[in-house]
Amino acid sequence: MPEIIYPHALTTVDRVKQRLGITNTSLDTVILRLINAVTDFIENRCNRKFKEQTHTSELHHPGGIGQEYVFLKNRPVSVLTSLQYRSGSISSPTWNDFPADSFEIVEDGKAGLIKVYGGMAKGLTVRATYTAGYKTDFTNFGNTALHTLPADLTDCAERLVTRWLKRREDEGKDAASYQQSSVDYMKELSSEDQEVLAYHSTPPEIQ
Repeated sequence: MPEIIYPHALTTVDRVKQRLGITNTSLDTVILRLINAVTDFIENRCNRKFKEQTHTSELHHPGGIGQEYVFLKNRPVSVLTSLQYRSGSISSPTWNDFPADSFEIVEDGKAGLIKVYGGMAKGLTVRATYTAGYKTDFTNFGNTALHTLPADLTDCAERLVTRWLKRREDEGKDAASYQQSSVDYMKELSSEDQEVLAYHSTPPEIQ
């Protein structure tokens, strides 16, 4: 069975080949593998998923009354299906719905925040089921009705694929160039990469 690119990949084989000026298919499988690896790397580093999908998350709140916000791991949030709190024992929990008028998504879901009016009890465990992430359709890149994945993330992914591809070809070297692409192996991430990933990251304490 042939290898396939992730459905949630942050770029495509054709885009990377265009970036590098590659016109043959000899490196297609290698580039595909690197795209998948880079997608895993970025999602792990950013502590979130980027493609729009449904999530169910349990969140623990050590604070008491006045703790009004639920921080969701993934964003932007397009649909909040349910928000529940846990009662009963850990081994046999009961999930109870918050009253419908007691919470709302903040800032149209862009920040991944839910405000719970009146706050939450100390130590409460909350479970949210929601749809979040970006629409991904690279055949319609630029059409914001069909493709909303931030372009800076795709650009970052393509830079990393280029860098990792050159590392494979130039094992043991500190730096190399391939046509219009220059790579410095002394840095795992450039300052530009770090800035992009920091901007799109969810704090690690949010699970």
